[in-house]
Amino acid sequence: MPWSWNCNYKMFVQDSALASILLRPWPAALSAARFGRGGGDSSAIDQVRRVYITTAKDCMVKPEQQEAMIHRWPPSKVVAMDTDHSPFFSAPERLFQLIVKLP
Repeated sequence: MPWSWNCNYKMFVQDSALASILLRPWPAALSAARFGRGGGDSSAIDQVRRVYITTAKDCMVKPEQQEAMIHRWPPSKVVAMDTDHSPFFSAPERLFQLIVKLP
């Protein structure tokens, strides 16, 4: 049985439909590109400040998977949202407010 913790499938279907309308072509080379972390702390990608936004009602990425991602590549800040997998669709105003308040 698929995992269905607190899922709002109707919202997910609506989000998917909207996303498919908004998709734009992008270079095919990016699909095959591999971006490594390079030489540890001195690599350029490790110098980029990261923020991870957890999504409490996410039906795509379980909370323990989100925690594993945070642990594997620690961000400078973790912020929680009580939304589904796509807060840019389901809660764009709240997401915007969260982003503009980041240091």
